[in-house]
Amino acid sequence: MTLFFRFFDFFLPATLRNNPSDLMRGYIIIGMITTNILISFFVLTFLLRFLELEQNMPIGVSLVVICLIAYLVALMLLKVTESFVLTANFLLTILTAVTVVGIQLTGGYWDSPVMQLVLQLPVTGFLLLGLRPGLFWLAVTALICFFIYLSAIFDFGYVQLLHSQALIDTMYILLQFTLILIVGGALIVYETINAQLAKSLYEEKNRFEHKASHDDLTGIPNRFEFFRRLKAAIDEARERHQRLAVVYLDLDGFKPINDLLGHHVGDEALRVVAQRLRHVLRLSDTAARLGGDEFALILPGIHLPIDLELIMPKVLETIRETICVNGVDIVVRASCGVSVFPVHSEDHSTLCRYADIAMYRAKEQHDTYVVFDESMKLQKTR
Repeated sequence: MTLFFRFFDFFLPATLRNNPSDLMRGYIIIGMITTNILISFFVLTFLLRFLELEQNMPIGVSLVVICLIAYLVALMLLKVTESFVLTANFLLTILTAVTVVGIQLTGGYWDSPVMQLVLQLPVTGFLLLGLRPGLFWLAVTALICFFIYLSAIFDFGYVQLLHSQALIDTMYILLQFTLILIVGGALIVYETINAQLAKSLYEEKNRFEHKASHDDLTGIPNRFEFFRRLKAAIDEARERHQRLAVVYLDLDGFKPINDLLGHHVGDEALRVVAQRLRHVLRLSDTAARLGGDEFALILPGIHLPIDLELIMPKVLETIRETICVNGVDIVVRASCGVSVFPVHSEDHSTLCRYADIAMYRAKEQHDTYVVFDESMKLQKTR
């Protein structure tokens, strides 16, 4: 697939790569032209090796060669003009002219085996140019069929260069399969490229959403994502009649690290703390960075007091482990405040406020955690 797109990229102008819609249609037109080139070679080989057109062979070969030249010119036109609209209309014009000439040289409306190829015109128009231009080429196709029909009714403007009914039947079958290959190939190219671009857009969307919801420095959820997850976790806990803990965590004495060793050392320490929090918590838990050296945890499905007595000491222990940055050993500690849904409140903002209050009570002791209780309600927060 990579080689497939590298070939397409050779002919695709840089200006068409900035817009996903233009990129898709650019790939589609290159894919369709390439498909038609291969089919034209197949038809040319069949004409030369299997069909006996006798004195009319040059006419048949000429029509196929004209198509091949037109396809190659269309590829170069796309690269030079950087306009898939111009290229698509040029391609459709050539296809229309060759189809009409082919019909009128092989028996006209009633007898020509080429008549079935008019179907490729609106299909190509819709795939390459979209709805409105596609409707235009559908109308053009209808008018062409109408005038070819009038030509047959009034017995004017057509000849029959195919000298036998057997040859007409053979051509009919050959062109029927050719039409299937053209339309089928176009749809396969369209679906393949559409699926590839849809995958790329989905991945890009995921990267954008991840960037918007996660902290650039540490890679864990940011403040916005923390509150979104907290609301969702509270709704789930309420539905399941479970308890949920909100933990506010502040690193003790972190400012001197930035002041004495530099912000790059402090940033690395924050990254290490974030990764340690992710490793020590369960998959169902959330660790987020609220800003600066302040983190927050969501611990769903807990049982009091045993789960907090198991989880919180592990959190504090993993944070105080030595961090080595550029050969310098750093030790940081944390103060944690805990509030519990629905014991302390059922409102997410109130739970966060209570966890913040408990955290400031913990900072008075350092390197510990404190669970909120009613006596702390009067304590001021930041």
